[in-house]
Amino acid sequence: MLEKTREKGNSFFKELSLFMFLSLATGSLGVLIVFQDLKLFLSFLLGAALAYLNFLTLKKEGGELLARVYQNVMSCLDRPYQRERTLFLIKVYLRLLAIGIIFYFLITRLGLHPVFLLLGFTLIYFQIFVVMIRFWLRKKESF
Repeated sequence: MLEKTREKGNSFFKELSLFMFLSLATGSLGVLIVFQDLKLFLSFLLGAALAYLNFLTLKKEGGELLARVYQNVMSCLDRPYQRERTLFLIKVYLRLLAIGIIFYFLITRLGLHPVFLLLGFTLIYFQIFVVMIRFWLRKKESF
């Protein structure tokens, strides 16, 4: 059962990564073709790249957290998970703070467009939503 769940998770993340990469490439090229402005193109591309890196690190750390919790449950430890959860949340909020600082630097120092940075950033999380809906519909159809 656990192996089947891992296999579904791996296929989900493979499809999600491919979908994110393709949407990042097509969105960036679309911005370049439509607006013909290198700063807008770079703004969109860097926003999407930051979101993708944030997603990858969050996925990795979340997987490590779940593996530790699972290991503790399987070994019947009475150790509470509060510490691991708190450290995970602190890392998430520090990463968001770092992204905010990076955005501030990109906007003020390099003069990139804030709207296109945010569009690129939200594109990745929109892709997660779309792929989740697709997996949910597939699961619903299989029943």
